[in-house]
Amino acid sequence: MLNLKSVLVIATLSLSATVSADETNIDTKDVEATLTANLAESMELMQSQLTSELNTMLITDEQKKNEEATAKVMLAD
Repeated sequence: MLNLKSVLVIATLSLSATVSADETNIDTKDVEATLTANLAESMELMQSQLTSELNTMLITDEQKKNEEATAKVMLAD
């Protein structure tokens, strides 16, 4: 059988659950805008780094080919 204290405890718990459910409704538009801006900035940085690394690799590859061609010409002489 429920007594008055039990009823008050149940009422308090249900009220606090309702309040906490209302508090979790957060506007996420600012968070989304910030995340989108950070993502775009990170992607630009990654693209820049990738381009730099690819350029370095291509230059190194071209230098090796030139050195090999020079070595072949020297051996042919």
